[in-house]
Amino acid sequence: MAAWCRGAGLRPARSANGSGVKGRRLAIGAAAALAVLVAAWGGYTLYERSSPTEQALAQLRDTPLVGLAIADHPEIEDRLRKAIREEQRDPTTSGPTRPLVVVGELRRDVIAPVLRNADDASVIAAMEARVALVRHLQKADPPACREFFMGGIAHPEKLDAEAQRLLRNVLVATEAAYRSGRNGTPQPIPTTAEVHALLLQAGFTKADFDRLASYASLSNDVSCEMELKVDSAPPLLPPDKRGPYSRFVVAR
Repeated sequence: MAAWCRGAGLRPARSANGSGVKGRRLAIGAAAALAVLVAAWGGYTLYERSSPTEQALAQLRDTPLVGLAIADHPEIEDRLRKAIREEQRDPTTSGPTRPLVVVGELRRDVIAPVLRNADDASVIAAMEARVALVRHLQKADPPACREFFMGGIAHPEKLDAEAQRLLRNVLVATEAAYRSGRNGTPQPIPTTAEVHALLLQAGFTKADFDRLASYASLSNDVSCEMELKVDSAPPLLPPDKRGPYSRFVVAR
């Protein structure tokens, strides 16, 4: 076989000055350089994936409801990444952080419209989870309870362990409602006037409505009290009104 290969001209030719050896050395050198380049790129990629920015983004991806919405709309990742980097460079000293602002916009533009299609059972369950959280915060952390009343807790990582668990339950329950609404059809949602009438049925007084009208000036304790009243209303309503009312609150 070897003789046949040489006769067929398949054996590499060698010149007197050893150019075949030099060619092999060049090939080995190029392969080594490529290996170094690949290793360097692998290290860079690993750094990027393990950087504080990517770690924070990974935490958002792992957050119930938020992570699912990001998966449904991956284009939001660039905005979140930019917000996280800016926040790391120049932390917000008051109000919601930049990433939380983006998450709020994600809720408004993506999550809330889907929740409007959720079924009754899932939105009622989300309301029950909200009640459990608010009852705990009412005693354990009134300022955070007021933030929840105002639309979102700015620093959930600062909550105590039980509050963090209950907040996660709220997100898990709301994610279930979101999943229900992804392929759902539009569901009944009461108007503001109809919600007013439903709250009257649930026992709201003029003083309660006056408080809601001036929500921005309420104290921590009163804000929490009003949030609990709003979230606790479904069982006080006729069965056919519990789902629509809950949908109005969960998708607001």
